[in-house]
Amino acid sequence: MIISIPTSQVNLNIISSLILAFIAGGISAIFNVEKISLGVATLIDAIAIYLDYLIIYLINNWIKAQFIPLLIFTFVYIIGYLIIWAIIYHKVKSQVSSINQKL
Repeated sequence: MIISIPTSQVNLNIISSLILAFIAGGISAIFNVEKISLGVATLIDAIAIYLDYLIIYLINNWIKAQFIPLLIFTFVYIIGYLIIWAIIYHKVKSQVSSINQKL
């Protein structure tokens, strides 16, 4: 089955995906602000990325603006964010331990 998508919808998906990537990539700069603790920076990062994804997904109709789909999206986002954060945290921690042993 072939589905035809209007050019305007394709353009919206492309532009909004670029905006999503730009915001998600740029928000990581929050971790370079020395006056903010790691916990606060992580919370700001998590909320900004969540809102970024949620808004873009709703604009593109990738999820329905209904309670259950939004609940599932939120649950999957939280689990995914925690897994990725834990992997990065443990990798950095092992790199720091390795460097400290060399000193």
